[in-house]
Formats: sequence, structure tokens, C-alpha cells
Amino acid sequence: MYVAIHSRSREPAALVARCRQVGVQHVCLALQDLPGYAETGVPDPAYLRELVTRLQDAGVAVPVAITWFGNDPDLVLNPAAHLREINAKLRTLEALAHAGIGVTLHYIDLAQSQNPDDDARYWDGLIGVFRGIVAQAEAVNVRLANHAIWRCIPDGLREDALRQGVRMDGYRWYRPAGWRGPYLLTDHSHLLRLLEAVPSVHNGVCFCTGMHIMGGDVPALVDVFRGRIFYAQMRDVRGRWPAAEEVFLGEGDLDFAQILRRLRAVGYSAAIGPEHLGRPRQPDGDLEAQAVRFLQQTLASLGA
Repeated sequence: MYVAIHSRSREPAALVARCRQVGVQHVCLALQDLPGYAETGVPDPAYLRELVTRLQDAGVAVPVAITWFGNDPDLVLNPAAHLREINAKLRTLEALAHAGIGVTLHYIDLAQSQNPDDDARYWDGLIGVFRGIVAQAEAVNVRLANHAIWRCIPDGLREDALRQGVRMDGYRWYRPAGWRGPYLLTDHSHLLRLLEAVPSVHNGVCFCTGMHIMGGDVPALVDVFRGRIFYAQMRDVRGRWPAAEEVFLGEGDLDFAQILRRLRAVGYSAAIGPEHLGRPRQPDGDLEAQAVRFLQQTLASLGA
């Protein structure tokens, strides 16, 4: 395993400088700021390939790129009205393959209905669209590291929610201003449902330790997703939703040595990326650099 950082920069020199500053050689590249994406939903394939080539020439690899499914339920309830958007997803996978990027960290941020009776229609539509996405992933040989959305309630709003008696079983109905939720895929069981509904060696998961937020037993889930983990994200939290709060790695509920040991035991040898790192203790603290060191030191402590 090796540590990668997330980056939205479109400038190779800036990316290389940041990688050298924090001590990594791998980048998980966000696509939304690249030329072409805002206009078409697809990064310009020539630009993306040139960017990746220039990074590789400087000693920085791009094993993973970030894509998003989209929040609008109409995409799955009425896919015929969204063929341009769906086609953009397929063309993006083709662009990734053209650039030599073999994995996409695919956030599935589809909104959840307030009415539980809508869930079956949402899921049927999602699976229908997903069949086409997975077929394209197979055709171009790009693997989907699917990531459901487990997000902590922001500071201030979280305290209000707890005073109001919000509980996890009320997740569907919690919708105040300032909270970007709820989402259809809310816990690890929903990722499993998607994998089982559209089985493919190209349809897998991002193993995110944030699954703890929604009640997941993170170390045990390594075995649950064995063989289907295509990317991994390391974040620490204290507590479960709605009380969960972001903290720096090693300061919350998660045992990263145990998690990384288990990932290694099931044969995972690819990238791990730090994210959602809480607040710096000092105004000028570089949490990302500190997180990289934490993960590199933890990996080193595990031995060969």
C-alpha cells in the first residue's frame, strides 16, 4: 500500500510541487476543474492524457480519478430525459482509460426521498443506469470504486440536532439548511446491494473508514469487501451519526494499524488517501501533510 493525496489542480507543476512537499508519489485526481468538464461533463481527453503524462514524467502517478454520480433523483426516475448526462459518464470512463487511469473513485450522492415507499423506484432506476455504467467500465477496463455518502453534521448544526433529539433512525427526515443530505446509499449494506445487483469484476468499492459514522464495524468490513476494494480512504471520527464529528487520524474511534493490517491481509496493495481531517490545532497547520506522515509511519510500523 502507498499513500496518495487528492487534488483538484489542473496544473502539473503545482501538483508535482505539492506531492514533493508532502512526500507522496501518487495523486487521486478530481476531474471537475479540468477543461471541458464544466461544459460537457467530460474532461477533455487530450488534456487529461497530457496532464497524466507530464505528471508521470515528473515521477507522480495518477492511479485514481474522482467522479460523481449526481444528486438529482430524476436521473434514475426518468433516465430517458438525462441521456446526455448518462452518456457523459460513459465518455468520462473512456477518457480515463485513454489517459491510463485504471480506477475511478465514484461518489454515489443520489438524494433520498422523504417517503420510504419511493425507495424501490429509486433503487430500480439506479440499478438500471448502473448496468450501463458497469458495462462501459468493463469495455474500457476501468474499475469503479463506489463510495456511498456518510457525512458528519457540521459543527454548530450538530449540537442543534442533538438538542432536538435527532437520532440515526431519523436520518431520512433530517433536512435543515446547511446539511447536504440525506442520501439514498446510507451505509455499507447499500454498497453491497449495488455490487450484488450489478455483479462484475469492475464493480467494486472505495473502502472508506467513514463507514463507522453510520454504524459500520470497519475492521470487520475489510473481509466483507475482500477482493472488491479498488481504493481506500482513511478518515477518523468520534462517535456515530448524528453525534459523529471529524477528528484527525488517530484521535477518534478508529484503529488504523488494525485496519491497514487487515487490508494487507486480504491482498489490498494499492492507494490509501487521507481525507476529512478535522481542524488544525494551529492556524497554519498542514493537516494533509501530517496525515500523510501518520499513514506512512503506520504502514512502516506494520513491517514488510
